[in-house]
Amino acid sequence: MGASSDSPVANSPKPDQHEAAPEVDLAQTLRELTKGEQTATAMEANLTNLESKLDALLAAFEHLEEEKGGAPGQKSKSEGN
Repeated sequence: MGASSDSPVANSPKPDQHEAAPEVDLAQTLRELTKGEQTATAMEANLTNLESKLDALLAAFEHLEEEKGGAPGQKSKSEGN
């Protein structure tokens, strides 16, 4: 009797194929993680920049409101009634 192609030994993958797949998956995961961290860092920098611009706008509006004679966020007596 010869070895048939139905035997489990004949159909099993080579040992190096089993070991290489997790390493490739791990390498790909690490690359994706690094890319994600870089994206998160860039987003944080953009948000910080946006926050600075919003703070400057708010300060400018508050300054305009003070020049008009009213405190920011307060309604005059005529507006409230």
